[in-house]
Amino acid sequence: MFGANYSDGGVMGFRSASEINQAMSRVYAYMGLATIVSMLVSAVVGSNPELVKFFFTGFMLWVTMLSPIAAVFFIVPFIGSNPPRAASILALLGFSALMGLSLAVMFAVYTLGSIFGAFMGASILFAVMSLYGYFTKKDLSSLGEMLFVALIAIIIVSVINLFLGSSLLQMIISAVAILVFLGLTAYDTQTIREMITQGDSDDGVEILGALTLYLDFINLFINLLQLFGVAKGDD
Repeated sequence: MFGANYSDGGVMGFRSASEINQAMSRVYAYMGLATIVSMLVSAVVGSNPELVKFFFTGFMLWVTMLSPIAAVFFIVPFIGSNPPRAASILALLGFSALMGLSLAVMFAVYTLGSIFGAFMGASILFAVMSLYGYFTKKDLSSLGEMLFVALIAIIIVSVINLFLGSSLLQMIISAVAILVFLGLTAYDTQTIREMITQGDSDDGVEILGALTLYLDFINLFINLLQLFGVAKGDD
């Protein structure tokens, strides 16, 4: 499918362990860079009341919140078309900046302690599940199918709750979403590793893998913050 460069002594059609580890290291590095960009944009915008008011009131609220969703439909095929590495990285970072902008309101709503706690909690949970997906010999493909169905259900219920405004239902949604994205982290890690193992480790695969894991992490972080975060004024 993608052009592969096999090392000496490797099995035809598969990459060596060192090549796999190097490729996965790049995936995690791209993901980490995207996460840093999101957090920086969120902190800068969220700490400025004037910017928060501009981006999160009126028509701009919808633009800010929906832009990352719309961008996904462009960035995935773009990176998948195998453009130059620099272009793919810029696309990933541009998307992460948009995502960070949409999350900036959390700095205006939640205490810094809550944000830091949710971030550290998401980091630990993500690391554990990604390591599990990386090293497990169990095939997680059937789990991935169930988790995708569960994710669709979460999205539907979340939309319904926009009209209901139930805080209890939101807590349930967040708790279930955490479990779903923990499972997706393991499944996605295994899937990316398998693609790289089979020789699909060009820039597109690695950066799309980084995007996938980035979204798993960000959603873990958001739902942990919604479930356990303390709003300013309530501490």
